[in-house]
Amino acid sequence: INQLVDIEGEEGLDYSGNYRTRVEDIRENCLVIGMPMEKGNYVPLRPGSEVIVWHWDNSASHAFFCKVKERIIEPIPLIFLEWPPFKIKKIQRRSFVRVPVNLSMEFVLDSQKEKGEYEKALMRDLSGGGVQFISKTNLTKGDILHVRLFLPQKTIECKAIVMWVYTDKKDNIERYMVGIKYIDIAERTRDQIIEYVFQRQRELIQKGVL
Repeated sequence: INQLVDIEGEEGLDYSGNYRTRVEDIRENCLVIGMPMEKGNYVPLRPGSEVIVWHWDNSASHAFFCKVKERIIEPIPLIFLEWPPFKIKKIQRRSFVRVPVNLSMEFVLDSQKEKGEYEKALMRDLSGGGVQFISKTNLTKGDILHVRLFLPQKTIECKAIVMWVYTDKKDNIERYMVGIKYIDIAERTRDQIIEYVFQRQRELIQKGVL
C-alpha cells in the first residue's frame, strides 16, 4: 500500500500507454489503485479491459496482468483490479536494477540547452535505464531533456525522455516526481552508471537495507 506502480493500458485504446499511480489498498479479491492521470485529466480505464501493472524491486521488474473490475469517481477516483493477477512475468534485465539514491542532478529542456539554464533536482533512484527525481517544475510526458547526473567522483551527461510525471503534495507544497529514460546514450556511459548502481547495491546489502 502507498507504493508507486506503472499501469500500461491496452494498445489501440484511448488510454493506451503508461501511467504512474499508487496502490491504495490490497484486498482478498481485488487490488485498489488510484485512477491514473494524464495531463491533468483522469484516465478512466474501462471495466473488463486488461492492464499491466509494472512493479520493480532491486533486481528485476515484474509485470502483473490484471483485468479492470470496477471504477469509481467519488469520493476518491479509484480503479479496482481483479486480484490475484492471472499472469505474472518477471523481467531480469540489468537496466531494471535500480537502487535508492540521494544524489544531485541538473536538467534542462534539450531545446533550451544552449541557453545553459539548468534546473537543480534530487535523484530518488537510479538504474541503467533511467532516473526518478524530484522536480519543482511540472514537466510533460515526452519532453526531451539534457541531464547531468552527479555520481560520486563522476558526472554523467546524456539525453533523456520524460516517461511519467506524478504530482506529490506535502505540507501544502507541490512538487513533482519525474521518471526519465535515457536516450542516445553511449553504452560505455551506461556501463558507468550500472557500475555505480551495483556498487551502491552492495553498500545497501552490507548495511542490511536490501
